[in-house]
Amino acid sequence: MTTFNLNKIANLKEADYSKISSRVKAFCSTFETAQILTEIVKDELGHVIFKAHAVVDGTIKGTGHAHEVEGSTNTNNTSHYEVCETIAVGRALAFIGYSETDTLASYEEIENSKLQETQVALHKETLGVAANYLSVIFKKAIEERNEEKIAECQRDMRFNDALRQAVNVTLNDGHKDILIERGRRIQEERKYEAKKRVTKKLNG
Repeated sequence: MTTFNLNKIANLKEADYSKISSRVKAFCSTFETAQILTEIVKDELGHVIFKAHAVVDGTIKGTGHAHEVEGSTNTNNTSHYEVCETIAVGRALAFIGYSETDTLASYEEIENSKLQETQVALHKETLGVAANYLSVIFKKAIEERNEEKIAECQRDMRFNDALRQAVNVTLNDGHKDILIERGRRIQEERKYEAKKRVTKKLNG
């Protein structure tokens, strides 16, 4: 199989990767009976896996797979099926020579990866700012034994494990001891209240 320099075909500025659309055009222009067949292998809980076949004269020449998660990028908020299918097609064609010699990744895959890395970095930065802010408030509330503020901070962290862990790392042993003592006291108070309700019910 001849390896095509699809970057030249597509007139791209990028030196290392070719657009998937250019791979498809090159494949279809080479074989009169060229076909691209795709199918969904998995579609569950926002995860989708596509399989693509590059077919010539009814024979599968190359197969590629791709996996995408709905909402993992801005594009995937609405088009994770399309993104996944396109990447699978690109990989199928790359396996039979329609790519630069030393890579299977397409331009789209690289850009998608860069976008995800940027979003992860932004998430970490946002988490860091939130953790620093909440940590100051939480530690002050603990030191002052401000029940209302402690409860409020804990509610803010309840469904965010990453934030809770980041804040807890900043607590010293004194803070932890106060929280442990507070937890035991609350548990005892709940037991006492439950016992009172049972006693009241029994006494009618």
